[in-house]
Amino acid sequence: MQELDDQIDRLRTEEESIPKKKTDLEEGLEEHRASVEAAKNESVELAKKRKELEIELEEGNTKKDRFKHQLNQVKSNREYEALQHEITALEEKNSALEDKILEIMDRSEQITRKITAEEEALKTETSRVAEERAKLDKEQEDLAQKIAIKADERKRLVMDLDEPLLKRYDRIRQSKGGLAVATVNTGACGGCFRRIPPHEMQNLKRDDRIITCEGCGRILIWRWE
Repeated sequence: MQELDDQIDRLRTEEESIPKKKTDLEEGLEEHRASVEAAKNESVELAKKRKELEIELEEGNTKKDRFKHQLNQVKSNREYEALQHEITALEEKNSALEDKILEIMDRSEQITRKITAEEEALKTETSRVAEERAKLDKEQEDLAQKIAIKADERKRLVMDLDEPLLKRYDRIRQSKGGLAVATVNTGACGGCFRRIPPHEMQNLKRDDRIITCEGCGRILIWRWE
């Protein structure tokens, strides 16, 4: 009974681990999708920023041309110097705008390449995750069948057991983390490792009554090698 219950417990542990594996797969895929989406959003923002800078640059060039045209119309050195100062300031500003636009263009090219590469990788990963999920679904189905078979075996085994002993076994099993029956190894309880008195060792070997460990309360059995 203990060996059968151990097998069922192991199968159920495997079965219970599968939803977490599926979740991990989906989370990894979602992170990849989010990365692609973030890159696309950055590309849109860069295009928007570039457009704003280009408009500002165009306005600056128009203003500079107007000031240059006005140079031929001024009547004093002071007005001429003032206009020349404005033109110089605009040229410096426009030069800075051009540099920013070039930086954005370079970054946009990088982002475009990144999006292309990540979308291809996402396509591959999506296919892989689908395959892994299918394998996990099959594994989960197989485990459920194995558990059902073992549960039927347990039902048949229980029919031949003394009911008070079965209740005692179930109670110990529940309180001891699933291990109700412990084998004696090198003179000690296999559950809590407490030394078994010599007279109890003899009783165990006779195997004519139920003996429990004085330390942990588990049912003890002697396993002949």
